[in-house]
Amino acid sequence: MKAARQLRHVARTVLLAGEGDAEVLFMQHLKGLYVQRGSGIVITIKNARGKGAAHVVDFAFRQSRNAAYDVKAALLDTDAGWSDKTRAMARKAKVQVLPCEPCLEAMLLTVHRVPIEGHTTAQLKHSFEARFGCAASDATTLRHFNRELLDEARTRIPVLDALLNLLTKTSGT
Repeated sequence: MKAARQLRHVARTVLLAGEGDAEVLFMQHLKGLYVQRGSGIVITIKNARGKGAAHVVDFAFRQSRNAAYDVKAALLDTDAGWSDKTRAMARKAKVQVLPCEPCLEAMLLTVHRVPIEGHTTAQLKHSFEARFGCAASDATTLRHFNRELLDEARTRIPVLDALLNLLTKTSGT
């Protein structure tokens, strides 16, 4: 009698490209909160080191040529290099764009229900630092973003919901 074959489950692979240090830090924090070992999903987070939205999309595409990923996504600010041309490039490269309008700090302030309308990127970054005592690229800010708060905020913030879906869905694209 032959031994029963053991089924192997293939992990879903996700490449997340962040525009800079703050985006990467935030995505690593989310990965730690939401992705358990053996969950059937493998998350790779890469830093595009700035240079605007078009560069981040191109960076995600170029990184994906090094390994086969089921999903490629880019978390980026819309204050520089965000255009119809960049959107078209993302569609062609099959990179899911997670746009923070106008910047990551705006999304993070929105998590805490701080009004952001009518403020520039510079004003939002200043407001973020005043509220949390440091820049978004400082790891100490992460203590202000626990899972309970993020779970509530995802119902209000589509880009956060899309990012969390990438971290938690184990099948499909």
